[in-house]
Amino acid sequence: MKKGFSLIEVLVFITILSLFFVAAMAVTTYSLRTMKINQYKILASHFAEEGLEWLRGQKEDDWTTFTALDSSLGSATYCISTLNFSSPGECGENYTLGAPQIFKREVMLENIPDSSNPDQVNATVTVFWEGGTDVEVKTVFKLLE
Repeated sequence: MKKGFSLIEVLVFITILSLFFVAAMAVTTYSLRTMKINQYKILASHFAEEGLEWLRGQKEDDWTTFTALDSSLGSATYCISTLNFSSPGECGENYTLGAPQIFKREVMLENIPDSSNPDQVNATVTVFWEGGTDVEVKTVFKLLE
């Protein structure tokens, strides 16, 4: 007498095997998506730090011009995707930084008059990317650093 698997046993085995592969694909897809998001966060952090270092150079070149950038309103936002100041304004929907070009970088300068620190500018560099959140780096620039 030969013994074998019945049709029901084979179908149950294939169903269990299929569920295993579907679960494995879901975990793999989630891991890849998380990995890509982390890659973008690392690049955005790099771009934010690069913008901050560029601002330090601008501050060292000429403090008077640097503190005048925040306009008479006390604060101004600039799009610095190309690492130069243009007229105040946000980047809008222009993503022109990185490869592929999915990032934009803005800096907000605030000159908050304070009796204890009259020569102080607060700077916030923010990097956005398409379909993602943002990375923000804040610092304070002083005349005597």
